[in-house]
Amino acid sequence: MMTIKEKRVEVHKLLYRLGALQNKADVLASYGVKSTTELSNEEIDHLIYRLKLGLFNRRESPTDLRRWRSNALVYLNKIGIYATNNDWSDVNSFMLDNRICGKLLFELSVEELKALCKKLRIIANKKATTDRKLLLNINLN
Repeated sequence: MMTIKEKRVEVHKLLYRLGALQNKADVLASYGVKSTTELSNEEIDHLIYRLKLGLFNRRESPTDLRRWRSNALVYLNKIGIYATNNDWSDVNSFMLDNRICGKLLFELSVEELKALCKKLRIIANKKATTDRKLLLNINLN
C-alpha cells in the first residue's frame, strides 16, 4: 500500500513518462485543484489510474495514434480551438469538457480518437454552415 506522498511521486513519474509535465496544471484542473497536495486519496488514485491508462494507450500502434491525433488537431484548428501552435490551454480546457470527451488528447485511445474526430467533424461542419449563412446575410443586406 502506497502512502499519499508516494502516490504524488508516482503521479509526477507518470506525467514525466507521458511527456505531459507541462500539462500538469490542466490535468489537475480537471479535479478542481492546483497542486497534487490538494488531492484526496481517492482522487489521486483515480489520477494514477488515468495516467496509467494513458501509458497503456501509447502501446497501441503509434502511427494510428499519431494519425488520429493529427486528424483531431485539424478539426480543432477548423473550429478555431487550436489556432496557435503549441498553445494547448484552449485545447485542454475544450477537451476536458465532458460533452466533448472529458480527457486530455494524450489520454485517448485510437477508438476514443475516432469518436472524437466524428464529434469534431460535426461541430466543424455546423460552424462552416453557420459562417456561410452569416456571410450570405451580410451580402444580401
